[in-house]
Amino acid sequence: MPIDRSDHQSIRHIIDKSLAGGTRALEPQAQQSLREHLATCAACQQYLDASNRAIASLGDFSFAIDPALDSKVLSSIAARAQELQAASIQRKRLWTTSLLALALTVIGSIAASQLGSLAAPIFHFQPAQLHLALATFWIAPSLCFSLLFLLLPFSPALFRNQKGLSL
Repeated sequence: MPIDRSDHQSIRHIIDKSLAGGTRALEPQAQQSLREHLATCAACQQYLDASNRAIASLGDFSFAIDPALDSKVLSSIAARAQELQAASIQRKRLWTTSLLALALTVIGSIAASQLGSLAAPIFHFQPAQLHLALATFWIAPSLCFSLLFLLLPFSPALFRNQKGLSL
């Protein structure tokens, strides 16, 4: 009975896992199925042999490392990690600021609507006129401004000068 291609892929995955972490990295059931499959499948046995030869040849491969270059690489990796951490903190601040601005927009809009409803009869405005003015001059600009915070990370060129510094 021919073995399905996906079976070969799963066995090759088990072979790779065993070569990376030793047979201790495999569960007993996976070890048993690997032994049984390798006993009957020449293609997977060849894959195991080729993988073993590749790993053995890597042991003979070596080169001298310049200590100064090594320290430069490590310092650039550390600097990049710090940049990523700072960017993550900045994104969290930006989301917090955006949510706060949106919440203040909603609260301010509700308060303005309530106060406007009380003031409309005094200034002889119709409620529809008041709501239209409120939407035009308060809610729309406030909402656009609060949503602007969410767009800032996607358009950094708008807020940077030629040297990359914030304006």
